[in-house]
Order: sequence, then C-alpha cells, then structure tokens
Amino acid sequence: MTAKESAKSAACAQLEQDLVLLHYGELVGAEKMQVAAHVEGCPVCADYLKELADLLPKTVLTDEPPHVFWQDYNRELRQKMANLAEGGPWWRKLISKPWSMPVLATSAVVALALTFTFGNGFWRNRDVPPPVDEAILEVLPMAENLDFFRNLEVLDALELLELMGEENKGAA
Repeated sequence: MTAKESAKSAACAQLEQDLVLLHYGELVGAEKMQVAAHVEGCPVCADYLKELADLLPKTVLTDEPPHVFWQDYNRELRQKMANLAEGGPWWRKLISKPWSMPVLATSAVVALALTFTFGNGFWRNRDVPPPVDEAILEVLPMAENLDFFRNLEVLDALELLELMGEENKGAA
C-alpha cells in the first residue's frame, strides 16, 4: 500500500460519520459541499454511501404481522373469554358435585380433631417457663465475685515477687 492510498483510507475513515449525516440530509452549507466533493473524487466513499442507502432503510422496516393473524387472534380471544364467562368460579364447580359436601365435612372434622389433639399440648407448654441450665447456676455466683478472684491473682503474684526478692538478697 502506498503512502497516498494510506492517507486516502485514513481520510475516508474520518468522514464516516459525515457520510451518514449526508445520507440523512443533516449536513448543510460548507460541510455538505466539502463531503459531496470528497465523495465525487473518492470511489470508496461513494460505494460506502451507496451501501448506506441500501442498508439503512432496511433497519427501520416494521415487523408487523399480517391482517389474518390479528383476525385469528381476535377470534380466539373472544372464544376464551366466552368459555370463562360460562364456566363460573372453580369452587362452585367443586360444590356442585354430589360427593363434595361429605368430603368437605369429613376433612373439617379431621382437621378439628387433629388441632385439639396435638394443639392442646402445644399451647399448654407455652405457659411453663423454660428450664434453667444447671451449669449457668454454678457459674453465676463466681461471675458476681469476679473482682475478688482477680485480687487473689494479684496476691499470688505478690507472694512470688517477695520470694524472688528474698532469694536475690541471700545471693548477694
């Protein structure tokens, strides 16, 4: 690639945005004249502008379904709404069955029996205070006298220091 071709391709790369604006007709005055003059003398930019003219209109095409689709959609929607209006609520269909009332009554009796049987011990246990851990009861008095035990440690250390002092006097 020669230096002239390299400069030309760099200039074309710099004009890409201007070429898009020229295609949409948004360049005016001197800028428009300058870019148009460049396109006349540059086959690469002329080809690029032709590609833009072919490609950009395709990007804005709508993807609208055909009229037949909307007719079928409308018909199916009306049919589903009519079926819902005829059917009524699900619980009315359940109650209208001849076996449904005895089953519902039996399940209510079983639920009440289970509640009174197992729930009685559950509610009664809430009134009893929680058990106290024996280990906590043993440690609690010691924790209250913690300062006393700290002072004992100091006294032990004091006796040790006195013994060390006596040994040093005897050695000297």
